Amino acid sequence: MTTLICIRKHEGRKHIITLGWRGASDQRIRDRLVEKQLLFLTQDEDFLFGEPTDALVVVSRVRQARRVAERVEIWRRAILDLTQNPRPERRFELMDDGSFVAWEQRSPGVWTANPPRPKDPQD
Repeated sequence: MTTLICIRKHEGRKHIITLGWRGASDQRIRDRLVEKQLLFLTQDEDFLFGEPTDALVVVSRVRQARRVAERVEIWRRAILDLTQNPRPERRFELMDDGSFVAWEQRSPGVWTANPPRPKDPQD
């Protein structure tokens, strides 16, 4: 699942627009991730640690086993949270419980999580 979401302000209100680019190539998507008003929601972690971007990149870790309505509600709340409470980070993981893990690039090839991502109990 990959969704490009454009957030536009009009008459003091924010509008969320899904751009419907299902099936677009990774490069075509990366070319669009230059707008600060763009939120990119994906399950493809290649976008988490890829090239720098001005857009918000959110990699969803919400389980596919959840009902669609549950997943959509978690995504909706996450989008609202990020648009109403701006953060300096531009890359996030959205965890199954709706919490965020923010990622920052400290130096080329070195990324750190804030807060650190919880350990998988199966590891």
